[in-house]
Amino acid sequence: MASQLVFRRFKSTSIIPPHVASLKEIGRLQSAHPQAHPQLFASIKSFYQNVPKGPAPKTVATSFRDRYYENYIKKDSFVPILHFLGVLIPTGYYLTYFKGGVSDDPL
Repeated sequence: MASQLVFRRFKSTSIIPPHVASLKEIGRLQSAHPQAHPQLFASIKSFYQNVPKGPAPKTVATSFRDRYYENYIKKDSFVPILHFLGVLIPTGYYLTYFKGGVSDDPL
């Protein structure tokens, strides 16, 4: 009994949603005249007029972050990991040694 219900449900479902596939919705925008829906064509035309043409312009890196990104991260370099360790190790040493991370007092 349960397998029949599952099969019936599978058989009744469709990939296309019912409101998109209805003839009323499909026939709403069909017309023999190309300018039958001027607001639709005007919105499409204004969108494509504002789309930039040609290749994307080259940008010049001006900040430190942009230059670092272009030189190391964009090129898939291992150097940023070394930079991270080069900052992390001295910072950890400073915090441990000068800020009291290690105590000389015996308990």
